[in-house]
Amino acid sequence: MKSPGKELRGFRSFLCHMNSFIYFAFILFLISSCNGVTAKNTSSINNKSKPLVTFVFDDGNETDYTVARDIFSSQGEVACTAVVTNWVNTKNYLSVSQLAELQKDGWEILSHTESHPNLKTLSGSQVEAELSKSKSILENLGLTIKNLVYPYNKTNETVKKIAAKYYRSGRDGGSMLNPYILDRYELKSYSIKHDLSKMKSYIDNAHSEKKWLIFYHHQIDAKIKISDKNGNLILGENLFFQPSGAKGKYTASGIAFPDTAIYFTPLSGIPHADDTITGQTSGATGKLDRVIYNEKEDIKDMIEYIHTNYPEMKIVTIDKGLDFMEIP
Repeated sequence: MKSPGKELRGFRSFLCHMNSFIYFAFILFLISSCNGVTAKNTSSINNKSKPLVTFVFDDGNETDYTVARDIFSSQGEVACTAVVTNWVNTKNYLSVSQLAELQKDGWEILSHTESHPNLKTLSGSQVEAELSKSKSILENLGLTIKNLVYPYNKTNETVKKIAAKYYRSGRDGGSMLNPYILDRYELKSYSIKHDLSKMKSYIDNAHSEKKWLIFYHHQIDAKIKISDKNGNLILGENLFFQPSGAKGKYTASGIAFPDTAIYFTPLSGIPHADDTITGQTSGATGKLDRVIYNEKEDIKDMIEYIHTNYPEMKIVTIDKGLDFMEIP
């Protein structure tokens, strides 16, 4: 026969185990509840998120109008040009009439400051002047200006605070995608490089993660390797390629290979290997051996890649992207 003391000790042990079990179960419940809330919030954000792509051309180069405009209009899309006001109406940069036409086409005109300084090196009053004057000058030209691109992708808390007084958002670099919840005065972006597969991988990631991908670029050009050169091309002259029928504007010789590589603005058509190149003014000629890169074709290929593989993925301006992100 068991003694009362042993039975009491056994009962107490049982209660102790039960209490531990109940406590453990309670902790599991709390963890599960928290996880449930987190999952619900994440799901809510993902449901609102949309994969977006934006193309921004920094500095207001003339090729935004002479090259990029045709690329995007042919694809039924629009882009953005970020303009330095001191450079408007100067050689190789956009004119006021070109800016007006781009805006009429649906492009967004962005401020890129008045003189393109590194804003982080300026005093608060100097930053204020750069940002306020740029906006007012462009608006006085009849342009709608809502958003900003920081020169050299340089910003800090002081610059961002001043930008918020004049602009809806500010874009820098960072080589990152923009999530649904973002800092609108530090929009992230990727530079377009001569690596088409890499650029397409960024598009793939933006689609799969439902994030906003912003590409930025500067002047659009092409680089080719040449041989059998006869005479010297003149900077700025038109180039004709035969038999492909392509046209371009000569911009410079390759630094590393001045006699075997040249840069030009690709105006129309697609140059091919074995084309004969002729300078319209100089009469100089050469043979096209190899296309090293052609940024016009690369950008067009990126847009077509989006249309073909992700037809629901929208190509938007910065301002429209902010609307989709529900940013006031």
